[in-house]
Amino acid sequence: MITYIAGPMSGIPNYNRLAFYQAARELKQGGDTVLNPATLPDGLFEADYMRIVLAMLQCAQGIFMLEDWQDSEGALAEFHLARKLRLYIRFQGYENVLLA
Repeated sequence: MITYIAGPMSGIPNYNRLAFYQAARELKQGGDTVLNPATLPDGLFEADYMRIVLAMLQCAQGIFMLEDWQDSEGALAEFHLARKLRLYIRFQGYENVLLA
């Protein structure tokens, strides 16, 4: 499955990249192809990041929501778009929860 990772980045040291990279590693071990927004370069405006990541999300079959995603406006937008696109939705810490 092509899976996009969503979670909080703004206001977190190193933009929470460690959590994104750990999730990517685990998803890859499970056979997923991972779209990881933490690989984007520093220095863009937030609106530019959102344009890029929403395009990435539209290429995915599923989304993996990192812990505390509800505290992030960007991750909330990604979650709602994923629902609208009817992607599979998985949540970190809840292995048996899958929404489609």
